[in-house]
Amino acid sequence: MIKICRICLWISILFCTQINAQQFIGNGGSIRDFKNFVRPDTFNIKINGLPKLINSAFGLSKVCFNITHSRASDLKIELISPSGISIWLTNRNGRDNGRDYMNTCFRSNGFSGYIHQANAPFEGEFIPDGRFSFLNNGQNPNGTWKLLISDLREEEVGTLNYISLEFTENPMPNQEASPCSFENPEGCKCDTKSKDCELLPDLIILKKFTEQQIKEYPKDDPYYGGQLHFAASICNIGDGPMETNGMSEWLCGDEKVDSLTKCADGKYARQKVYQRIYSKKGNKLTFKDRLAGTNYFDDKPGHNHFHVDDWVEFRLVKETITKRKKTKTLVAKGRKVSYCLFDSGVCSNRDNLCEEKGKVYGEKNLSNYGLGNYTECKSKKQGISVGGYDTYGMLYEGQFIQLPKGLKSGEYILEIEIDPNHIYKEKDSTNNTFKMKVQISKQE
Repeated sequence: MIKICRICLWISILFCTQINAQQFIGNGGSIRDFKNFVRPDTFNIKINGLPKLINSAFGLSKVCFNITHSRASDLKIELISPSGISIWLTNRNGRDNGRDYMNTCFRSNGFSGYIHQANAPFEGEFIPDGRFSFLNNGQNPNGTWKLLISDLREEEVGTLNYISLEFTENPMPNQEASPCSFENPEGCKCDTKSKDCELLPDLIILKKFTEQQIKEYPKDDPYYGGQLHFAASICNIGDGPMETNGMSEWLCGDEKVDSLTKCADGKYARQKVYQRIYSKKGNKLTFKDRLAGTNYFDDKPGHNHFHVDDWVEFRLVKETITKRKKTKTLVAKGRKVSYCLFDSGVCSNRDNLCEEKGKVYGEKNLSNYGLGNYTECKSKKQGISVGGYDTYGMLYEGQFIQLPKGLKSGEYILEIEIDPNHIYKEKDSTNNTFKMKVQISKQE
């Protein structure tokens, strides 16, 4: 009875909106449990009567919903516009035992902080895992919007009780407009006095995400026994975007095939990818493509998109210091992990999230801030914009190291290395490895 009253109170509050705000409400329903394959539940919100174009002046400003679910981290929740553009609102957040999304709202400047840093039941207004700017991009908002909820782990079911979308003036306050873009190349800058230069990316791991999402699971855990799980967020603080492009060159092993198909071993064909490197020449932007690695179609639960191969590598090492020297021993190694590359967030000088060697990066000190636009992981193009970051939470697939039996308790070093095979060209590759001390329990 208490839950019903709280929901009713919240609904009544939502109707007390500004005159220039327009709110649309969608119905809820049950959320199916994961049963060896993903079956997303789709909830529609009908929109009509709005201007035919949404952007930074008028657009989607807030998404709210209420979900009852005993394990919120089972859920991946996406919002899809009538034109088919989607963003992640939240993906597998809530840690192991967090319950519910209780009157949870998403804004581009949510004062409760980032959803992936918060704890269930997520009461308040949060910054989503995706970017509202990808939706407020000049498209027509009228039509059917869809909330897609995918359950990615067995045993728990839930219910979407309510969803609303709100459209207002100034929908993305505090968003900094960058003078540099593909449409306005004159606003882009070299980091020297030269007018001609390559605009290279510079990739780092954002330490706060890993520090806040790391956990060792006991050996008897039914799902993650004897595993060290952690988040990894890859940020681009360079002069140009990290962009990969596929040219429809498919391989089964070393054999060329005509299209994305399954090979004799049952796996999907790999596609050659090229790193697109942009250059500023006078007042123009040009680009060249250089052969890099490969990508592949990942059909595992929660994915169904393309991943760039061998993007990061996880290592657990033991350091021993004697009077003569420091010895580093590799204790355990995660498989090289492929990532879907897209902008899940943007850096800002208003916080200290994007920090490297004591310097905070954002709109004030990244000359080409915002250059790039990567909303999803397609076979043809994906990447990370200048000042953008791509976050993989601790419960995402592959985000772990299996601890070996017999490992002694004590202090170890977790290493996360971006581009371990040194395939991609960067402005600075010496900062690609993140290191963090971790305490490990004895593994029987």
